[in-house]
Amino acid sequence: MRSRLQWTHGRGEHAVVAPKRAYAAEVLVKFLVLVGLLFMPVLLFHWGEWIPFAVAGGYLFWELRRVSNALGELADLWNEQHRERQEPARTGVRD
Repeated sequence: MRSRLQWTHGRGEHAVVAPKRAYAAEVLVKFLVLVGLLFMPVLLFHWGEWIPFAVAGGYLFWELRRVSNALGELADLWNEQHRERQEPARTGVRD
């Protein structure tokens, strides 16, 4: 999975993680469309009305997991870059 987030380098040690597009609005629209599509069989077959919201809630948990994995990936990249910058400074102190 490719991350939808990107590093925006600032001055010094600061970095900002910025979404490439309006992520929350996109997830909300997908949630509402999924509920709408799943509500049609509920009306036709008289199933429980909670089923579309339960399935769409599962989608929200899936999106939360994707965002968590993407942030973990970005944190690993940040730690690698930060470690590479500190190693030359540490070797100079020990000499």
